Amino acid sequence: MPMPAHPPKNPASPFASFGGHHVGIRVPDFAAAKDWYTGKLDFRVLQEWPYGELKLAYLSPANDDDFHVELLAGPVPFPKPVLDDLGVSLQYGGYQHICVHVDSVDDALAELTGRGVDIVGEPFEIEDISRRLAFIRDPWGNMIELSETLPGAGA
Repeated sequence: MPMPAHPPKNPASPFASFGGHHVGIRVPDFAAAKDWYTGKLDFRVLQEWPYGELKLAYLSPANDDDFHVELLAGPVPFPKPVLDDLGVSLQYGGYQHICVHVDSVDDALAELTGRGVDIVGEPFEIEDISRRLAFIRDPWGNMIELSETLPGAGA
C-alpha cells in the first residue's frame, strides 16, 4: 500500500516557518561520541562549542546539509538503559529514535555490521507507510532508524 498524499500545506499558520533542523543526543563522552558518529556513520562535523560544563557539536550526514545531530556531551547523572529489543524500547516515554533515509536497508546494514555497529533486531517492512526499516544503536543506547522507501510508494 503506498503512502497517501500529504495533507495540504498551511502557509497561513503562524508556525508556517517550522521545519526540521536537528535532533539532540545526550552522551557522556564527547570525543568517543564524535568518533563514533564520524567513524561509523560518516557524519561530518559542522561546528563544536562549549555550553557550561558540556561540549556540543552539530554533525551532518555524509551527503545532507539540511539535517543535523547535535551531540550534547558531558557527565550523565541519570543514564537510560541500553536496550537490545525494539519492542521493549517502546515501553519508555520520551525520545525513542531518530530516523535517516537510506537507499537500501540491507546494503546499509551490511556496511554497518562490517564497521561493528550494534544492530537492534532484524529488518522489517511496514506496508502502511511503504517502508523497509531497521534499527541500530550508538554505544550509549540511542536508537537510529534506517528507512528505505519500498518500490511503488507514493510521495
